[in-house]
Amino acid sequence: MIKKIAIYIRVSTEDQAKEEYSLEVQREYLESFARREGYDIFKIYCDDGISGYTKDRPALKILLKDAKNKEFDLVLVYKIDRFSRNLKDMLNLVDDLSSYGVGFKSATEPFDTTTSAGKLMFQQLGSFAEFERNRIAERVFPGMVKGVQEGNWQGARYSPYGYRYNKEKKLLEVDEKEAKVVRLIYTMFLYDKSIRSITEYLTKKGYRNRKGNIFSTKLIGDILKNRIYTGKLVWNKCHYDRTQKTKKSYRYIKNPPEKVIISQGKHQSIISEEDFEAVQEKLKEKKIERKKKANDYPLSGILFCAKCNHKYLGISSISNHWTGVKKRWYRCTGPYRSFLKCKNKSVKALEIESQVAEILETLLKNDKLKRSRWTNVTPANFPVFTEKAKIDLQKVQNRLETNLKKQSKLTDAYLENLLSEELYKQKNESLRREEEELKKLIALQRLERLKKNGQRTI
Repeated sequence: MIKKIAIYIRVSTEDQAKEEYSLEVQREYLESFARREGYDIFKIYCDDGISGYTKDRPALKILLKDAKNKEFDLVLVYKIDRFSRNLKDMLNLVDDLSSYGVGFKSATEPFDTTTSAGKLMFQQLGSFAEFERNRIAERVFPGMVKGVQEGNWQGARYSPYGYRYNKEKKLLEVDEKEAKVVRLIYTMFLYDKSIRSITEYLTKKGYRNRKGNIFSTKLIGDILKNRIYTGKLVWNKCHYDRTQKTKKSYRYIKNPPEKVIISQGKHQSIISEEDFEAVQEKLKEKKIERKKKANDYPLSGILFCAKCNHKYLGISSISNHWTGVKKRWYRCTGPYRSFLKCKNKSVKALEIESQVAEILETLLKNDKLKRSRWTNVTPANFPVFTEKAKIDLQKVQNRLETNLKKQSKLTDAYLENLLSEELYKQKNESLRREEEELKKLIALQRLERLKKNGQRTI
């Protein structure tokens, strides 16, 4: 009986230099092998320039989905290290295929996984594949360090906004169209324009990012923090911690400053060193201001607009220019973050905080609420917070920070078209619920502090 097969081919950056591993060689060999064996080729799945140590590969994901739908009977590869260089992942992938009723075969390494001897050979080959991968990593890392020190770009497949990578010259070259936007962003920020106002300006003027989407505040923030625009290279800022497993890969952690490499690049600068440093100082100042502002507006980010469902954030306005007295307000972010034409009015902080405090005091008298899981983080009997409660509150703030980082990464993945809209909404919904719950706890403490200080808002 003729088997319907799927051919899987892969090269990493390291393998592309080796003629025997090129995609063309793998494709031609496997097609010829399939004809000799009388196989019917269903589809050829190709991952170009992706490491075999990760399972997060576009073509591999599609292959597994098709295997689950029983579109073919066998997966054929040139060598098993094309399928994976991680022994554990290799065994899991083959086990998944087996559960779908799909076989696995290497055209150059004969083995039969239906026998105990064949399974042993398969595991040994997988061990050698992982060993080879580790040896490659040991060789490549020092080479990349030296390359950075010599001023060569060692980035991923995508060059930074404002540059294009010339493969022949192995050099980052200025993209003048994008570079003008980078200079505009730096100029506006140095003239006291906020990141959000810069985003709004670029959107209204029709500027779009490399993918044709509107500029996000995150992208503009990243551009303002990226030293590469001064002609410098910054490398090894983060690493994957193999001891901390996530759903897709490993946790991405910042390296200590002494391990970060900064060197003069061979590419042309777009921004002067003086302007870059001035921007970094302004970013630090704004970060301090945001922290102070968060303490002044305990309900910031907890209130939501009834018309556009965007958050209300705290703002202040000078009510008396002679004395400099300021009044606190909460304002809908819809018109400023998403540029919606929401006309919902701002509310006075004193009034809304007083109303929320009354509601919270009523709720806290309820015995059921005292026993609920979210009030257990702090002592059940308010208003006095013990030292233990302060420790618990710090844990809550840490959890909130982790939650917001997850939401940011999830949004980036969605904007990069790595997630479907349905999956994005599903994952983001649970994170949003947790975020609101954690912010309620933090707001309780801040309101309680206002009460202890004798402010009439409580």
